[in-house]
Amino acid sequence: MKLASCLVLVIGLSTAAGIYFFAPEPDESAAMYEMGVSKQYARTLQRLGGRQAVLFDEIQTWFAARWHGKQLGVTIGWISIGVAGALYLIGRSTRR
Repeated sequence: MKLASCLVLVIGLSTAAGIYFFAPEPDESAAMYEMGVSKQYARTLQRLGGRQAVLFDEIQTWFAARWHGKQLGVTIGWISIGVAGALYLIGRSTRR
């Protein structure tokens, strides 16, 4: 299990680094458009669904952003660290 944790860590971090360094930069004009539209969208959403609808929409938008571009590399890096750590701890506990 310790070998598996090392392999997961090395492969996961190298994949994450590749994604992070080769992912295209976000388009600035699209970001400015999102900022302008989001206030009106948030007001409409709050009027229709209340504050909880706005909060759930913000959480969903934040979560969806973790799976695109450079943030995908960061997400994969953290996931591989977590999985490698879990495998290491499992391997360590079964040796006793």
